[in-house]
Amino acid sequence: MTPARRGSFVGATWLIGLGVVLLVRQAMDLPWSQAWPLFIVLVGVAGLITRALTWRPGIANLWAFTWPVAWIVVGCVLLASTTGNLGQDPWSLIADYWPWLLIILGIWFVIGALIPGGPRLEETLAVPLGGVQAAEVRVRFGAGTLVTRAAGPGNLIDGEFRGGVVHRANGPGRSELSQDTTYGLPWLDHDATWTLGLTAEVPLDLRLDIGAARTTLDLLDLKVRRLEVQTGASETRIRLPRAAGATEVKTGHGAASLTVEVPPGVAARIRTRMALGSSQIDETRFPRIGDVYQSVDYGTAANHVDIDASGGVGSLRIVGG
Repeated sequence: MTPARRGSFVGATWLIGLGVVLLVRQAMDLPWSQAWPLFIVLVGVAGLITRALTWRPGIANLWAFTWPVAWIVVGCVLLASTTGNLGQDPWSLIADYWPWLLIILGIWFVIGALIPGGPRLEETLAVPLGGVQAAEVRVRFGAGTLVTRAAGPGNLIDGEFRGGVVHRANGPGRSELSQDTTYGLPWLDHDATWTLGLTAEVPLDLRLDIGAARTTLDLLDLKVRRLEVQTGASETRIRLPRAAGATEVKTGHGAASLTVEVPPGVAARIRTRMALGSSQIDETRFPRIGDVYQSVDYGTAANHVDIDASGGVGSLRIVGG
């Protein structure tokens, strides 16, 4: 089934399932205070159908069905609880059994790491530069491994995208990339590893929204004029450009580890705001002056970066190359 038909089929499944939920509620004469677990069952059923569309024989691929089955079981148990068939309300049920649920969830993730499930999706993509004089790229990457490099000659972006990719053109020289969830959630349902090429031929504005991922951004040979990175529970390493003129960098991270490498010969001005996290700045290259860290030649250097970094519960390192 083609991706377009598969998307229509999944959408139709959700509409039919929603209708069935409403009919079941009417037939059983249930108030919403009792019927709400039907929506959890619907999530599981829709997930089963989505997995079935892409399932291939094999034990590893069979693992992809376990999450939908879990949703269905949880929904049925909660429905039995809200309707009085278990003799216990759902909140006290959750309070009594949540430690066991955490243990089971932990074991689930261990097994999932040892037996990866879901189809192995391999995609390639090449988007021509199209003669533009400047470019803008936004990347949304929820989970997995992301590595960047310089794109091939004449390309705005290119690369290999294990786990699938969705590309949207927002105008000449403007592209947006996100993970393809048609086959399920990245990392939980299948492997997600991107090797992303970015143009080194024209000035580039780059924004990345990263979730639970391991990310290496090698921007050394790129002409990045603005970089914005927002990360969640991730490990991120950024190698900044060495000959881009002026580069503005803004980062924000939660429970994450972030390392920023400033190449030799590039001056820097650095502002940091960490809530409960820690920051380590290479003060041999970037001595502290009041509230900022700044190279002595920042005002005269041909290539310089302005870094504004903020974080929550995590660590920040800014090092010299």
